[in-house]
Amino acid sequence: MADEMDVPEDDKGGFGNPPKAHQFKPGRSGNPKGRPKGPGNLLKLIAKHAAKKVTVIEGGVEKKMAKMDVVISAMFNKAAKGDVPAARLIASMVQAAAQLSGSDESGYSDEDLMAILEEANWQAGLVKLAQEQESDDF
Repeated sequence: MADEMDVPEDDKGGFGNPPKAHQFKPGRSGNPKGRPKGPGNLLKLIAKHAAKKVTVIEGGVEKKMAKMDVVISAMFNKAAKGDVPAARLIASMVQAAAQLSGSDESGYSDEDLMAILEEANWQAGLVKLAQEQESDDF
């Protein structure tokens, strides 16, 4: 009992009122490490990396482009050379971009996209035919 009498009234603790020695000091957080970060969002992570700039040489000129621009440019170049999977990927990317934007105004109608795919298939057939003829000549 004598110990309880020696403690000043300000230092006495109670429910919801800890002793002064155990209270948070002014300017100091009760949770100094903070809440741990979550795993993140995959879409945000992809967007972050796609927006990073890289230096490319195009037509003998060095320029900086976003990584996504480089990838799309490469896909268009492959499709232009008759790569059917690249053309299909571009057509599906156009459709997906139109759906994500909330409008159907992708600049291409479904008929246009089908014509692009048919043209790519036709070009692939020509390439295959030319390769077969070259192998027959040997």
